Amino acid sequence: MINIRILKSEAGRFLLVGSTAVLIDFITYLLLLFVVGLETKISKGIGFSSGALFAYFANRKFTFNSSTKGIFVFSLFWVLYISTLVVNVSLNELSLSVFKKGDIGIGVSFLIATGFSALLNYVGMKYVIFRN
Repeated sequence: MINIRILKSEAGRFLLVGSTAVLIDFITYLLLLFVVGLETKISKGIGFSSGALFAYFANRKFTFNSSTKGIFVFSLFWVLYISTLVVNVSLNELSLSVFKKGDIGIGVSFLIATGFSALLNYVGMKYVIFRN
């Protein structure tokens, strides 16, 4: 169960929203990879983008309680996320080349790529996109 005190902090809310976005990303990635049979790059890109769309709305209101909205803020968000998408997919592919595409390799590569891009996204959202 989630400790309610954690949700009172911005970082705690970011982690909850981020965890949900990662879950959306991971489920989409696995479905596209193993059920649909798409390449890892395409599957990872679509999964990441699905999580990102959820993250925009949830982080704007729930995490950062930002009243800023509109096409400019949404565009800035997507510039950040497209940049971190490139980092995410690249790190995922690099990690897969090291750990191979077995079950462990896919999981480890996903976590490395996700962790690094999450850090970049938090900094970008807090200090650029949803700053007060």
